[in-house]
Amino acid sequence: MKGEFSVPAWAMILGWTLALGFLGFYFFVVHACLRALVPSFGFDGGAFGTAIFGTIVMSGFVIWLVWLAELPEMWFIHRRPQRLLAQGRCPSCGHQRTPDSTAPCSECGVSSEEIPPPYSMNWNAPRRFLAALVIGILAGISVAELTIANDEARMIRETRTINRKEWTFNRAWPATFGRVDWSCDRGFVPRGLLQVERSDSRR
Repeated sequence: MKGEFSVPAWAMILGWTLALGFLGFYFFVVHACLRALVPSFGFDGGAFGTAIFGTIVMSGFVIWLVWLAELPEMWFIHRRPQRLLAQGRCPSCGHQRTPDSTAPCSECGVSSEEIPPPYSMNWNAPRRFLAALVIGILAGISVAELTIANDEARMIRETRTINRKEWTFNRAWPATFGRVDWSCDRGFVPRGLLQVERSDSRR
């Protein structure tokens, strides 16, 4: 591949930022919801492991996005030069050139014969996507666990001001469907996935 055709640093940074942001958000939502489906309050190794396993399984729903890792290269190295050449411009710098000429560009010295071939997926795409996937999973799980810990700390604080013997809490977004029952006698009792819904006693 010719050195004149490359992906700008800003495009590479933007692409990775968007990819990691999307994957991190996706796995944050997935892990937080899975943790709410497994009855636990506070850190529980079994619930944590179950949620992690489910989160990894759910990564199968974003495997089809593997080609997104190649978008900057697809555009700047393969699609854009072809488009510029079809418009009668230099495929590297975009300077106007003589139609059907194979002579080097008067501005950058690149000829039409140096244009990269059409894009074809190789092993770079899966490798890049796998790296983004791992980072996204780790970031999503970390943020989800931090959010859950803060939410449960909020519940503990609120029990000190509740003038009732029983109470039902809703978990924080995105797991607002989750319920945690509290009573003076039993403490916090999170509800299971198939547990019958009790009447909400929140104010």
